[in-house]
Amino acid sequence: MIIDIFGLGPYISITELLTESINELGIFCIHFFFLLILTLFFKRLSFNWLALLLPIIQIIYVWSVSIKSEFVISFSLAFIITALVKLLELLPLNILDYSFLFSVMLFPSRLFNSTSALLGSLWIFWILFCVIYTTVKIGIHKLKGSHFICYFLFIILSLAMYSFNLSAVFLYPVFAGLFESSALGIICTIILIAIIIFLITFFVKNKFYCHIVRLNSLGKKYSKIECYFFEFSIIILALVSLFFLPFSILQLHNILIMLFIPCLCLALLCAQMPFIILLFRTAFYKDSVSFYEWKKDNITSYYNELDRNINLMKEIRHDIKNIFFTMGNFVDQSNDNEMKDFFWKKIYPYSVETINQSELLSKIYQIPDEPLRAFFNLKISQALNMKVSIDLQINIIPNKFQTGIDIIDLTRILGILIDNAIEETVKISDGIVSIKINNDNTSCSYIIKNTITEKTKKQGIFAGNTSKGEGRGKGLKIVNQLLEQYNNIVLNSFVKNSTYVQSLNIFIDKL
Repeated sequence: MIIDIFGLGPYISITELLTESINELGIFCIHFFFLLILTLFFKRLSFNWLALLLPIIQIIYVWSVSIKSEFVISFSLAFIITALVKLLELLPLNILDYSFLFSVMLFPSRLFNSTSALLGSLWIFWILFCVIYTTVKIGIHKLKGSHFICYFLFIILSLAMYSFNLSAVFLYPVFAGLFESSALGIICTIILIAIIIFLITFFVKNKFYCHIVRLNSLGKKYSKIECYFFEFSIIILALVSLFFLPFSILQLHNILIMLFIPCLCLALLCAQMPFIILLFRTAFYKDSVSFYEWKKDNITSYYNELDRNINLMKEIRHDIKNIFFTMGNFVDQSNDNEMKDFFWKKIYPYSVETINQSELLSKIYQIPDEPLRAFFNLKISQALNMKVSIDLQINIIPNKFQTGIDIIDLTRILGILIDNAIEETVKISDGIVSIKINNDNTSCSYIIKNTITEKTKKQGIFAGNTSKGEGRGKGLKIVNQLLEQYNNIVLNSFVKNSTYVQSLNIFIDKL
């Protein structure tokens, strides 16, 4: 006997309905566990071709107890459910896992007649919930780290299966009457709903796949939170089922109730997603803040240790200079003039140059920003290769240091200013380039000083004025163009005695 759940009243008593429902669920459970045992057994044998036996066994069973139209509906539904899981590709399932899923979802259409009258369409959600979690468990051997994907598949497949069942009730009579053929009515109904379901699934995958994977990865990190997907889903299904039962017991359900309560269940299941996502984000931001504090403390400790090592290296470098000078005194006491000449012209100048270069490069490591550190390392190395004396002073608070502007623009500006200073200083035998970096809570300054020639002093320094030749000397114009892009940066340039001073000030509090 087939019960019309959208009819006007009950056809059997509540006792008979309950008995038949238990009987139907019992039959499903027997087939479910039989297929599960076969699947686990086949997995141990590691023969993928055995996966074909599962659907064959189930197809023979469903064909034997169903009429042709019912078999087509059952087969189509199981195929759509399995195809959706494969299409989404959210889990690394193999052919045996898909065979199990298809076989379990392939059951006679009339199997849940009494259960449908007792619980409406809610039985669909219960069946899918158990099947999905079981498939994932036997497929990847664990649920931890995959609860969100299980929950998402549960929602998608529930919507698909519920829509398929509704279409069988409402669309089938329309197509059957239109074509005056029951077979064509069933085929058109299945094709139409399958096309709609697959198109929606394609859209969801293309639009939200990355977000789904990212949320699932958060579940792997926060395992205590991701369990709420499983627990809340169970609670929602149980509460909605209990809410529906009085309508069946009191014989009050009608078409509106049969449609409304499953939709309410789906709405509640979907509503838990924003809540748990909020929990994920809260936990993530809490970890981010903790990591930031840990990073801040580590940076402070690192630069304190670096400063201590730099001071220690200063003492070592001072001692090394004294050692080389003392060695020079011993060399002078010898009668080997060739050795004296080689020591004072080659060894001693090289050692002093190397020690000075080491001192400069060690200071650079006090700069927290790696690209900026690499930039100063390059410029100072270039200056030393050109035999230009460099004085570098860095007085910064590492955990409060900010570039304040785009790092590319900053290095372009500083590169032009430093290159100009080096090119001018190389003309003077005792010239020197001084670079000083300071920062505080509100600003960061880069002060570049260099000795200038008398000719440059009289001629003046301004954009467009150059002695480099035609087509050159555009550096300061480029600097001015870059400065115009920011309202938190000021460049002060002036000549004091025989020193040209360029002070680049970036105000962090104006960002």
